[in-house]
Amino acid sequence: MALAPADGGRRSRRGFAYQDVVTLLDCLDMLDGQWTSVSWEDLEDILCYRDAEPNYRQVKTIEEAGTRHSVASVCRPETAQKTAETSYLGKLFLDKPLPDGTRFTLVINEMPQRDLHEFAVERDHPRGPVSESTRNDVIARLNGLQLPNGRDIAWCVDRLDVLVAGRTIEDVEREALHRLAPHVGALLGTGAMYEEVEEVMTRLMEVITRRARALRPQDFTSETFRTAVETSVRKATGRRRDGSTEPLMTLREKLQPAEVSDAEAEGLHDAMLAFRRRRRASIGTKRQQLDDLADDVHALCTVTMAERHSGLIAPGPDAYQATVLKVANMPQVADRTHNLTDALATLSDITARCLNRYADAS
Repeated sequence: MALAPADGGRRSRRGFAYQDVVTLLDCLDMLDGQWTSVSWEDLEDILCYRDAEPNYRQVKTIEEAGTRHSVASVCRPETAQKTAETSYLGKLFLDKPLPDGTRFTLVINEMPQRDLHEFAVERDHPRGPVSESTRNDVIARLNGLQLPNGRDIAWCVDRLDVLVAGRTIEDVEREALHRLAPHVGALLGTGAMYEEVEEVMTRLMEVITRRARALRPQDFTSETFRTAVETSVRKATGRRRDGSTEPLMTLREKLQPAEVSDAEAEGLHDAMLAFRRRRRASIGTKRQQLDDLADDVHALCTVTMAERHSGLIAPGPDAYQATVLKVANMPQVADRTHNLTDALATLSDITARCLNRYADAS
């Protein structure tokens, strides 16, 4: 099977945390009936289908204060060749099927300048009219694009939307939490607490991030995403959809066999929650480093658990001590790529989510 054009980008992905939360919002839109499937790192950053009609969505964030997108900036070539194909809109319009019903969405995190703002939409709302002068300006700037299916630049421009999302990851997360809360509450049969919704969102974000790194693009349908939400709710709260419950061990309970005091366990729990928020808000190289740290800590936990099962390490305090020392002596902690606080918070996060590494009590 041939790989999709975005496969190179998928393999070199560097923690596009902002894009992942935008993807979660699109999945929540799907639960509300707007889409029939959502995939990402496919033919575009995000690809939403309404039956056979694609909406190609490209996410572009600006972090410099006072900088705003305009028609000129989104049509400007990114390479020395000065070809329109390398501009934001050129890449959004090219190299994909363009059936009837196609739309394009440029998702940005800052209010654009007046000309580009003419294309602005709100979620699940149609776009208003665009002036003839602005429309012609975009067409002229993209002159030379060779489009498939007999389409031309004007056809694409007439189907272009600009969606202004939250300015920061935290802003988009707040919207996602607000949108997710009713779904969590409906599954619980009662109002959901903030920490429960936050935990469910964290688990869903991990699924999206993991799938984005897959070699080939993966998608959610409304049914499969609803199942992912139900699974995340069950893992976060211990409550099944039928109203029954299952054992759900807290971090403190998992640390009891290691003879960690309640006060110390509470401190580790608070540090873990703070770390989770920092990790979700991280982007670029920093997010990739934190993801790599989590992979390495998980591997060390697995090694320690195997040593415990083989009798080399006693369960309980000895297993906990061995795990903590392995984490403290990791090369990336020794060379200060990561501080010990983050490494131990990662260990707490893994302990809270996975099998008990210190005893067979969970």
